[in-house]
Amino acid sequence: MTNLSSYRDEFPILQDRTYLISASLGPLSKRSRAAAEEHLDLWQRLGPEELWFNHGLPKLQECRERFARLIGADADEIAIIPSASAGLSSIATCIDFGSDRNKVVLSNMDFPTNHYVWRASMRAGAELDVVSSPDGISLPAEDMVARIDDRTAVVNVNRVLFESNWIMDLDPIVNAADAHGALVVVDDFHGSGVVPLDVHSAGIDLLVTGALKWLCGGQGIAFLYCRRDLIEKMEPRVVGWFGTVEPFDFDRSELRLRPDARRFEAGTYALPQAWTAAASLELILEVGVEAIRARNQELTRLIIRRADENGMELLSPRDDSRRGGLVRLRVPGGRSAAEKVLHQLFERDVVLDQRGDALRISPHFFNEEAEIDRCYDELAKVI
Repeated sequence: MTNLSSYRDEFPILQDRTYLISASLGPLSKRSRAAAEEHLDLWQRLGPEELWFNHGLPKLQECRERFARLIGADADEIAIIPSASAGLSSIATCIDFGSDRNKVVLSNMDFPTNHYVWRASMRAGAELDVVSSPDGISLPAEDMVARIDDRTAVVNVNRVLFESNWIMDLDPIVNAADAHGALVVVDDFHGSGVVPLDVHSAGIDLLVTGALKWLCGGQGIAFLYCRRDLIEKMEPRVVGWFGTVEPFDFDRSELRLRPDARRFEAGTYALPQAWTAAASLELILEVGVEAIRARNQELTRLIIRRADENGMELLSPRDDSRRGGLVRLRVPGGRSAAEKVLHQLFERDVVLDQRGDALRISPHFFNEEAEIDRCYDELAKVI
């Protein structure tokens, strides 16, 4: 077993609750709380120019640099955005759907935001081609590849499917998109920080994700990666002053977007989140995504074994190579029963989450086997 229990003191919630839902909200670390308090202290003492120029803008750059290291990118390929939804929407405005190349390939297992953004793009001429999962868990890459053709503008891929946590095989999808001149846009909200990724090696064109979940960085800050040789071809229509070359010139006469990925940055940043995210990214990089992945797989294997022993139906992949960071288990009795069980677990200080008729259990690197045992002990009392 990989021993990362020395990090448990970083997360105060673990003293009071069995916290097994980092796939929905990564817990607050002492580092991120201290960083947030540092920002509040600076805000209390400083005027705007001192706060922004001496502290805020450098802290945002720390976030770009640390996230770039995490995914194998360069800092000038990273934009800070308020949410993955905002980033994906901005990307969508860069695509010309007014020609014969107007198709968007995506799947029925993608997070709803992906569908909403591309459905909104139908007003501009986009045509959606939705690939269905054969079993509600998996999505074979060949099923996506079969839909990619010379009419395809965008292939939208969730690297880790948010419900089942099936890991997509990106290589054949990227190769097919390249062969047909389509862009590959990856939503990695459920992979970043728990499943290793090198965007340069993977050949991904664009990626969006956020600090909320496995990165433990809190709400209100997310990241957009754009491959360097693609950047200046992307001309978003969702823009703002921080995406321009000289934002503090206050020039109204023309729009000059930055030559790096920060052209996707629009209005004033949610500055407090730069502190919490910078601290959490430092922690994730310190532990290392490879080590996080190894520990998570140890714990999810145990979750699956205990589910089998308790006769619970597994709705996630058994294969380690296909399983992301969480395990989904069906609760007998349907959605209302699952919701009732979830809240009874909350009362017992066991924190999971629920989607439909299933519970989702997602341990992070700081969790221990005893917490999995306690989860099942309490679960046995309420099912």
